[in-house]
Parts: sequence; C-alpha cells; structure tokens
Amino acid sequence: MTTKQKGKTLADFKGIHDRNTVIPAKIRAAFAQMLTEDKENWDYEMDFVKRAGISMADLSVFRELFQAHVVEARAPGRSVGTTRRIWFASPKAAAEARG
Repeated sequence: MTTKQKGKTLADFKGIHDRNTVIPAKIRAAFAQMLTEDKENWDYEMDFVKRAGISMADLSVFRELFQAHVVEARAPGRSVGTTRRIWFASPKAAAEARG
C-alpha cells in the first residue's frame, strides 16, 4: 500500500522564505518562550534579538507591530539619551511597567 505524500502549500513556502512571515513568527515564538519562564518576563532589546534568533535590522522593521510589548526606559541618574528598549513577554506586563 502506498501512502500519498502531502503537497507543499503556499503557507509552507511563506513559513520558510517570506521575511514578512518568518520574522514575526520568530518574535512570537520568543514571547511564548518568555511566557513559559515567567508571565512578567522581560529582556533588553539586544537579549531579545538573540532569543528570537533575528538581527537588529529585522527587529527594526517589525518593531512597530509589537509596540504593545515594548517599554522605553532609562535607569535613574542616567542622561536622557541613554534610554533602552525593554521587551516584555506580554502586553499586560509592559502596560504595568509603563505605569
């Protein structure tokens, strides 16, 4: 008995080759991983890029899609130009961090 192989779909193609599909999927996967660690989990942007397995250039293109997860903050005593982007696992945690 022969089993029929399933054909490859357009979704399969996009999941491998379309940057507009692949990068957001990697970002969402990073959020999912963070949530398994802690519901209030957060990473500085450079650490988040490493976790997601993407480049800073990729992140800059798609950052706006995930703005609800991002908090811009600076440490007390630091100059105004030293703000850092912090990525939260959930938009709820990010909103609470913003105050």
